[in-house]
Amino acid sequence: MLKEESWGVPIDRARRFFRYHPDVQEETPNCFRHGSCAVTLTELKPKGMGVWAAKRCRVRFEGADADTESIYHRFFIQFLSTGG
Repeated sequence: MLKEESWGVPIDRARRFFRYHPDVQEETPNCFRHGSCAVTLTELKPKGMGVWAAKRCRVRFEGADADTESIYHRFFIQFLSTGG
């Protein structure tokens, strides 16, 4: 399964989210593993809205369906209110 989305979340906040979960291993500062699911973070250029620029990142989840759905669901619930 592959899920790739842009989120209105600063990359540092996304990293803290993955580091918080004991069943997620950090491979590099922008690559994490949850079972068979590889999670890759990519910082995106801030999206400008007038004088305010929202920090964003791309999150890519790729792996077996069960592992991918499990960690994606946690991420989605955590950051749902910040906008996807």
